[in-house]
Amino acid sequence: MLIRYARGLDSPDTGIVMRSGLVHGLKAGVVAWLGLASFAPASAHAGAACPAEFTGDCVLDISDVLVFVVEFDAGKPGADLHADGVYDFLDVLAFLIAFGEGCDPIDSDFDGLGDCVETGTGVYLGPGDTGTDPDDPDTDRDGLRDGDEVLGTPGGLDLPAFGVSPVRRDILVEVDWFAGEFQGSMRDFRPTPGMVERVRAAFADAPLVNPDGTTGVNIVIDYGQGGAFAGGQQLPGSPDFIQFDDDFNAYKALRFASNRKGYFHYAIFANRYNTATNVSSGVAEINGDDFMVTLAGSFSDYNAATTFVHEIGHNLNLRHGGFENRNYKPNYNSVMNYRHQFPGADTDGDSFGNGRTDYSRGLNLDIDENFIFEPQGVIGIPIDFNRDGDIDTAFYALNLNCSGPPVPCGTSGTCYDSFCSTLRDNDDWGSINWQRLLVSEDRLPGPREISECDNWPGK
Repeated sequence: MLIRYARGLDSPDTGIVMRSGLVHGLKAGVVAWLGLASFAPASAHAGAACPAEFTGDCVLDISDVLVFVVEFDAGKPGADLHADGVYDFLDVLAFLIAFGEGCDPIDSDFDGLGDCVETGTGVYLGPGDTGTDPDDPDTDRDGLRDGDEVLGTPGGLDLPAFGVSPVRRDILVEVDWFAGEFQGSMRDFRPTPGMVERVRAAFADAPLVNPDGTTGVNIVIDYGQGGAFAGGQQLPGSPDFIQFDDDFNAYKALRFASNRKGYFHYAIFANRYNTATNVSSGVAEINGDDFMVTLAGSFSDYNAATTFVHEIGHNLNLRHGGFENRNYKPNYNSVMNYRHQFPGADTDGDSFGNGRTDYSRGLNLDIDENFIFEPQGVIGIPIDFNRDGDIDTAFYALNLNCSGPPVPCGTSGTCYDSFCSTLRDNDDWGSINWQRLLVSEDRLPGPREISECDNWPGK
């Protein structure tokens, strides 16, 4: 009898399918006879058991039928679908019903992917072999669900078209811009391929190891290149400035697709913000998804790239002192630090920038401003902190986190503060808040901490 049911699944058109009339008739008859529906497959939803899935490949086909036949004839517990210890017609019927109706594979982590395709290898081969962890909905820990990165989002956003991967960290950004005459000068603030490549290279060089064994972060910037990259657009008009975030939010509501909310950051490249005389290179939400780059006549590939990395750094949970709002620290080696935003990160240990666009890696030594020891510098290379022309071997006190010359403790001058304390580096790459989009204003409306960056090229 069992073999006859198995053969009844054979169809020359589609391979192995159920004859739906027979299945539904059998189901209705048994349900009416017993007065219960215990043989129907579990509800089809993520995480539901699939009684007809016997091969673990997330596909109901002849292989499942054959394995069921073998296990049934061998009296293996998995084939006792009626769970009564008896292998009979009721188990066969339960299998046929489940096979005919189909059901979702088990999805232990509720990420939209069946456990049978989440192979846990760390290598993404395709939707049928994702390499992801079946017990972790975000294998690469980038804030994007594995299922969304493999199949697209429930809102219809085709994330795979942007080149994302569930086993490598990704950050997505849409940029809109203004172009025209601003304060008497013609300016076009559209991102250029050269600027985008500088940003891409900075994130690609991040010292973060991904589940697939690669290092770095893949940052995707949509500035209207074409194809899937059709979000970035030129905004209407040429305002000398726009208000952040009233005007900003109005433009965002007009141009930013609703299905990108919670997945993409949104940026506007403009002349200035808030006032026509504002000499601030940009503004951003901290732990959010919105920012601006506002360089007026100083807009260039280099300045725009380093400012972009600075401002999105605020979105990622970084401040001007890394973990704190203390600026100009000579041992905080990051473009988040005004000391390095435009000069770039320090690559030779003298505490001055060398043009590298990078966040800090937390490798520099602490500096106690009350007990400065010049021979140790910031990485063990001597630095003349007090600028007297000598490397002093005696300890002294001085306020060092200044945009200009250091000043005595208790005074400020061009310093961020007026007191002497211990200055510390920060592991910026290790401090990124990868879950920021889950609590962004687009998902959970509420007040945002804003960083207005009053720094300017050459300042």
